Amino acid sequence: MIRGVMVRVRAARAARFCSAAALSGAVMLSATGCSPELRPLVAVYADERGTAHALLRSCDGDGRVRGPWLRGTAAPVTKDAATSGEERDPGPAASGVEQPWIGWEAPGLNRAADFPLFAPPSAWAAEPRGPQTLRPDHSYELTFADPDDSYVYNASVTFDAGRLAELTAGEVLTLRGTMTREAFEELAEESC
Repeated sequence: MIRGVMVRVRAARAARFCSAAALSGAVMLSATGCSPELRPLVAVYADERGTAHALLRSCDGDGRVRGPWLRGTAAPVTKDAATSGEERDPGPAASGVEQPWIGWEAPGLNRAADFPLFAPPSAWAAEPRGPQTLRPDHSYELTFADPDDSYVYNASVTFDAGRLAELTAGEVLTLRGTMTREAFEELAEESC
């Protein structure tokens, strides 16, 4: 009788362990399986007059992108600023509230394009928000998603005015760092 109880206890422990292992595996697969791949299909640069420009490339055969947007948020206080005595309100981000942003968003499907950063193609019907100029105290993200399924891939680049100003003629800033425009075009094509 005791032996039968011990066998059932061991079987129950083994079943709980296997169930926990299976559940953990399922959670890991679902957590990683739902994240879209991040592809280097977006670049920014400044032209000879200092105007910021965007380059968006699509893996879609029709050259479409889903919901491109540019968001600029106030940059966090740097160590240098903190030690210089500058004081800045940490803003709503510190309290967990969405931080106010400037830029634009263009919902729906749009054609990939090259354009001045704050003047997206008129066909996009982009909705501007706040000042449409590059601000030195903001960090920016330019992004879009796969036109057919936003869980397949996203494309994005983050930057600020300082990083753009550091680029030399012919260079662009991408997800993978600074490179020539030709290298970006090759990388974008290879990533599809």
